[in-house]
Amino acid sequence: KLGQQMRAVGQDMNIAAVSGINVDRTRLIAMMISTVLAAWGQLIFLQNIGTFNTYNSHEQVGMFSIAAILIGGASISKATIWNALIGVLLFHTLFVVSPLAGQRILGIPQVGEYFRSFLAYGVIAVALALHAWQSRKKAA
Repeated sequence: KLGQQMRAVGQDMNIAAVSGINVDRTRLIAMMISTVLAAWGQLIFLQNIGTFNTYNSHEQVGMFSIAAILIGGASISKATIWNALIGVLLFHTLFVVSPLAGQRILGIPQVGEYFRSFLAYGVIAVALALHAWQSRKKAA
């Protein structure tokens, strides 16, 4: 029932209110759920990165989240839950493996940290370039 109310409020608050849904209550519950999920995500992020970065962690999480979804097979215009799950699993594996690989191969674990960021930004750049290329191809 709550999911249906959230969907109705998300689509049109006025129609949801007219149909008897308490819009303010539904929005409040949605914000509480999203806050709890964001806090849980921040704890997982803390576990992976090893530092708690309060002031700009939202910027880092956003980039890594976008890259994870794109690695999972999503496109710029369409994504599914399965794309997100597959991408998070693959990207999390990269987060665990890259510092270890940097330590074993080069003897410098910091190289793995740089590789994480490079890969995240690289995946986003490639996805945007492919999207632009496909848009031009369709327009021609």
